[in-house]
Amino acid sequence: MSSSFVRGTLRNRLLAGSAVLAGVLALSAQAQAQTQTTSQDESVAVEEVVVTGSSIRGVAPVGSPLSAVTREDIKQVPATNATELLRSTPTVSNFNATGGNRGANQANIVDQPTIHGIGAGNGGGGLTLVLFNGHRLPGAGINQSAPDPSSIPPGAIERVEVVADGASSVYGSDAVAGVINFITRKNFNGAETSANYGVADGYTSKSFNQLFGKTWDGGSLLVDYAYSANSHLSGLERSYITDNQVSIGGTDNRSTICAPANVMVGGATYALSGAGAIAGPPNKCESNQASDLYPKQHRHQGLISVTQDLSDRLSVYGSALYSRREVYTDVGVNSRDNSKAGLAVTVTQGPAYNYVTGNLGVPAGAHTVTYNPVGDFGDTFTNRTQTRTVSSLLGAEYKLGGDWVASAEINHGFERDIVRQYGINQSLVTSSAANGSLNPYGVGPATSQALLRQVGDYESRYSVRQTLLEGLAKVQGTLFDLPAGGVKGAFGVTRRQETFAATYREGPQAGAPVTAPVSVRGERKVTSVYGEVFIPVIGEAQNIALARSIDVSLSLRYDDFDDVGSTTNPKIGVNWELFHGFKLRGSYGTSFHAPSMADSSTAIDTRAIRFADFTGSTTPGAYSIILAGGNTLKPETADTYSLGFDFKPDALPGLSASLGFFKIDYKNVITFPGFNVVTEPNNPLYDRYRIYNPTAAQVTTAVGSMRHDGLVYPDVTALPTAVYDLRRQNFATQNIEGLDYDVRYRVTTDVGNLGFGVGGTRLTKFRQTINGDTRTSSRLDTNYAVKWLGRGNASWSHGAWTAVLFGNYTGSYVNTSTNKRIKAFKTVDLHLGYAPEGEGLLSGIELSLDVSNLTDQDPPTFADTNASNIDFTRSNPIGRMWTVGLRKRW
Repeated sequence: MSSSFVRGTLRNRLLAGSAVLAGVLALSAQAQAQTQTTSQDESVAVEEVVVTGSSIRGVAPVGSPLSAVTREDIKQVPATNATELLRSTPTVSNFNATGGNRGANQANIVDQPTIHGIGAGNGGGGLTLVLFNGHRLPGAGINQSAPDPSSIPPGAIERVEVVADGASSVYGSDAVAGVINFITRKNFNGAETSANYGVADGYTSKSFNQLFGKTWDGGSLLVDYAYSANSHLSGLERSYITDNQVSIGGTDNRSTICAPANVMVGGATYALSGAGAIAGPPNKCESNQASDLYPKQHRHQGLISVTQDLSDRLSVYGSALYSRREVYTDVGVNSRDNSKAGLAVTVTQGPAYNYVTGNLGVPAGAHTVTYNPVGDFGDTFTNRTQTRTVSSLLGAEYKLGGDWVASAEINHGFERDIVRQYGINQSLVTSSAANGSLNPYGVGPATSQALLRQVGDYESRYSVRQTLLEGLAKVQGTLFDLPAGGVKGAFGVTRRQETFAATYREGPQAGAPVTAPVSVRGERKVTSVYGEVFIPVIGEAQNIALARSIDVSLSLRYDDFDDVGSTTNPKIGVNWELFHGFKLRGSYGTSFHAPSMADSSTAIDTRAIRFADFTGSTTPGAYSIILAGGNTLKPETADTYSLGFDFKPDALPGLSASLGFFKIDYKNVITFPGFNVVTEPNNPLYDRYRIYNPTAAQVTTAVGSMRHDGLVYPDVTALPTAVYDLRRQNFATQNIEGLDYDVRYRVTTDVGNLGFGVGGTRLTKFRQTINGDTRTSSRLDTNYAVKWLGRGNASWSHGAWTAVLFGNYTGSYVNTSTNKRIKAFKTVDLHLGYAPEGEGLLSGIELSLDVSNLTDQDPPTFADTNASNIDFTRSNPIGRMWTVGLRKRW
């Protein structure tokens, strides 16, 4: 338990819990005593909805910005899943980009949405809380425990609400940067069928959704099924994908593990070819071009939701969500994404050895040969990922009297993820090359097919099951009345249990593993109590100058974790409406994020990994070691601030404008030290996380008792060029500031309805201080924190026709590994819609044509030792994509 995280003694905890419980009981008694209720009051209570950011029904978050992706917005984005839908929102990570989820390995099978990019890529947990109808989903992933938004069928989504402000005082852990809440459609009668088909150069996608709904007096039913799929996009389909980046101001990152091979003997290097051997510079070859830029995948999803009033006071409700996803990713057999790739082996005998010494002019002696499997197995191996999500909710609500309502809910879910990565049996390659039965040279006598089948029959398999079981109870209603209105409150308690169980094995796909399988299991229990009060200080009826209304919200939450301690987080929010149409808002609060179980000692991926060399060595077979996985961690904490205004002038109907300032002081940041440790070799900030040209003793000490995933010293005789410690840890403090803006204007003219809008984010500060260091560095205006993100639109609608033109802008930034500026990524999207009025089959039909990246803009060049000239988190390699859609309401 982290002592710095424990706030308050045991006595204070008991007093806090007793006080909240006493308040709940007292309020319940007061509510029962209020016998004068009208049918009108009860009707209003039923119609009020819970808004994201507040636990009080019918009350929007006070002081915090609330934005929404509406149903109409959803129709104008050709998204096949909920994750793709968020890529049209500038405040959320992966805007205007495909994101890092390329399915190449176990680290990135789930795209975690992050508000303002805060916490993006930090590790197993998320700093943006993702909710489904206001409730948590089970964690997902192998190295992650944040939920997978793509498990939610997009056809069932009514809107997506985003609160870009700290919200731990309401929701507890994870809501540091804010909350994203996917809200499904309600009170839907009839059926709706929709289908889309999209095509780009070398890529296709398709989706189908069938929705049924029925409402009746006192109840409703919603049933949805969705299917979506896309082909893979290979790097071979894009001419700019290359490891040789000299022409764009980078370096030549091509591999020296090639076919034909390079042979080092007697201190000299010989580059082989079918014609002979040339002493001097080694062969170089592309190793990543054949890898997928985006994986092939398909999903099946289902949702059932039902509500029923059992009496005038009691109603029950429930829902069940199911999602199954299959991902197939082609990974280059010798790519940096394949830990079971080629390697340097020692050869002293055999037919192939005799061939190169007798016919190609390579001197006799011990040969160090760079074996590239491409000649034996083709360009790629196909990795496979399976994910399965099940989430269910059962709840009941009881009207206590007046407008007081009590509710109790059980939220349960589980996620099962399996990742299979394929490659070669490196140990068998090493021993077979040594005894002469395998030819690693790429020229000369062929290796027997029986041996190659053994070499290629090798997989690394990760399997994780995560569960969530949560019980929630809450009462809410009006405490008392003030001249400006009723003071409302909500008080509740939750009990949550989460588990994380994972296994790992490697070896032949069938049969005994080469080493004993690894299993880990973690469990966490959390008890929470919270309260929130909404106070209307001044109202319109009081007729006070420059204070049409002033509302204040106070919230407080106490969370007790059985593994990392307890925390209390308050928040205050204020709305001040100076006059009709102009409102100031501001908030202050504290938030926190408990370490993910995929980050800490239960991390299944704690290991030492042998990678291709990252230092630029020209020695054939050179390699580096990366230490990865979990650690002993403390929770992350943050102080969050927001200040802004909303403007809707009466004098200009149709205009709305908002501007908001946000500030986050973020401490004990849990993350990897980052690949900057590798890509910034001259930055002294990262010296403590790497060893260049290590001795044998240093390597042995660094690796310790970690699992060796691949051939890691002392498994091979050659020392690595470097050891990088990239294990997750409490790495730094970050101070982040920025502005969110949104301006929209709609007007009706003789030629139709016109609309214009622009919105986005401007980061103004992103400073980082590595723990234990006194130096502060700015990450602003780099690939870590891009200054400008924005999306504008111009729309026209008239009768059955709709046309919308979108402009997407990701600003320029500096690539920290090369100190070169990357150009801005600017794309244009077009949406055309046609919804004719008609009868029969034409009734309720909507046709659409969407063109994403209308100008077919290539991603900006991004020279980097760890990339093939593209930054997936800031750009999109798919290019121009045409999507046709059909929607029919029955």
